[in-house]
Amino acid sequence: MLTAAMPYVMLWLFMTTTGGLTSGSVDFPNKDACEAARKEFGAMLISLNEGDLKSERPMFLNPPEIRCIQRTTGKP
Repeated sequence: MLTAAMPYVMLWLFMTTTGGLTSGSVDFPNKDACEAARKEFGAMLISLNEGDLKSERPMFLNPPEIRCIQRTTGKP
């Protein structure tokens, strides 16, 4: 549902090292909230691949695509 209350959307797309593909989106009320979520999501992926949560091999292929887009213009 497109509403003026949620003008930004965070989109993501990335592949796993086993060939899986995942994508999704979430709505945000402003650019700052979207950018903060984008940074946290990216940090989580790095943590899963390289940090304390890493498995024997990376789980995600780099680079993951995570973008914040303004709904009305389709631009960052």
